[in-house]
Amino acid sequence: MPIVLTTLPALSALAAYVVVGYTVYCVSVVVYRLYLGPLRKFPGPRLAAATQWYETYYEIFYHGGGMFTKHIKKLHDEYGLTNTVETGPIVRINPWELHIDDPDFYENIYAPSAPFDKLQVFENRFSIPTAAFSTASHALHKPRRAALAPFFTKSKMQAHAPFIQQLVDTICTRLQDEHAGTGRPVVLNDVFSALAADVVIALAFGDAPTVCASENWKTPFTEAMDNLVSSTHVNTQFPFMVPLTNAIPESLLMKSPAIRPVLEFRHSLNASISRILNTHRSSAKPANGKSRDNDTVFQVLLNSKLPPEELTEERLQHEAVSIIGAGFDTTKQTLTMIAFHILDNAGVHRRLRQELLEVIPDPAVMPSWPELQQLPYLTACIEEGLRIGFGTVQRSPRIAPTAVPYRGYIIPAHTPVSQDSYHMHLHEELFPESGAYRPERWLGDARGPDGVKNLSRYMVAFGRGARMCLGMQMAYAELYLMIASMIRRLDLELYETDRSDVDFYVDWLTPHAKPESKGVRVLVNKA
Repeated sequence: MPIVLTTLPALSALAAYVVVGYTVYCVSVVVYRLYLGPLRKFPGPRLAAATQWYETYYEIFYHGGGMFTKHIKKLHDEYGLTNTVETGPIVRINPWELHIDDPDFYENIYAPSAPFDKLQVFENRFSIPTAAFSTASHALHKPRRAALAPFFTKSKMQAHAPFIQQLVDTICTRLQDEHAGTGRPVVLNDVFSALAADVVIALAFGDAPTVCASENWKTPFTEAMDNLVSSTHVNTQFPFMVPLTNAIPESLLMKSPAIRPVLEFRHSLNASISRILNTHRSSAKPANGKSRDNDTVFQVLLNSKLPPEELTEERLQHEAVSIIGAGFDTTKQTLTMIAFHILDNAGVHRRLRQELLEVIPDPAVMPSWPELQQLPYLTACIEEGLRIGFGTVQRSPRIAPTAVPYRGYIIPAHTPVSQDSYHMHLHEELFPESGAYRPERWLGDARGPDGVKNLSRYMVAFGRGARMCLGMQMAYAELYLMIASMIRRLDLELYETDRSDVDFYVDWLTPHAKPESKGVRVLVNKA
């Protein structure tokens, strides 16, 4: 008893010292960030400058999370009142990051040759840290991207376009044969998921397409991808969650309804990578070292000049998740957005259909993808859908190794700086009535507000610079072929669907509609 009695006061004193010490530390950090740190002079809420919990609140808790991108726009509206021509639209959004809403500065941050890194905390949020998309270091990202780039050229995608058209034809035939005149609504989100899944899996692994012919259009990994992207904010705000989850025995994780589909998805991709590696080891490389038109993504990667340590099974597994995810979710979301707005605007639908009727008298004989790209109104409908759909909506900060001048400020070296498609595409000076779907804004010699720069310069749905989306041409092929075929061949009518079923509500890296949305539902009328 005497030992216990003498120990308790000592423990209490130690606890008090710890509490006082931690409090002093926290106060010191806040004082430094607000009054002494290198970002102290930049406008923004004091709470955001003081603590990362400001961002965490909007990404995790407020309205279910994923709301910080929209909140940043409010910050620009509020603190823009203190901006001048000299200082510009710049806001401090957390203790160490700045956000800029300046269309003409975008290419300074996302420049093709700039040696800018990404944030390290973004590297492992999807548990694929060695994928090119995830790689934070510019020096390491550059060769990883270069090894993949030969597959995604426009000429390579033109070679694959007939295959994509076959899938599109399968979809249109099924919609006509199975649904026309039935009064049974079809969810276009699911239909476009099937197309995107079959395309990206076939081009990545060489697997035969199966989803477009499946009974309910459901992909085997739609739920997995939704669960994966919806975890982005938890993993970003609390980076320890990824290694913590990975440390839990898989047998326990498989009992979780949210995690099980993700694990099954990863197992499926890992099996495909294993098969590709075994085939590669027993096959001869191309004689001239160049990729062939029928090579898959991973054949191109394995035949690249990357060293062996960059071609390990684990790194290829990470690349697989990245490629499938990037080629699936954004394409599905963009197709859904474009289809909705065409069907929701009678004038747009009528004009597009007339353009297609003139060049496609026989819907059984569709033009090639390059020929469709020459159609001005179809192109305008697609560009406007990309604009109002944003592509990936979440900001992707860049870190410059040297100080960057911006109007009246000097942004310190190694400071994360970001812009995003949400702010760019809704900029009223660039796109008047920016919330409206108006394909006409892209017709003719469309120019920016200065009358000099092409309006397309401000289209950043695929990003810009050294980390611009590699799959842009693949996405364009799917958008042109699917939209042209669907509008020319089918008579579709929206069913109990409005803009809230497609409009950006929550940021899950890509923009997603309200959680209660049932998707874009349509009726297929008899021709």
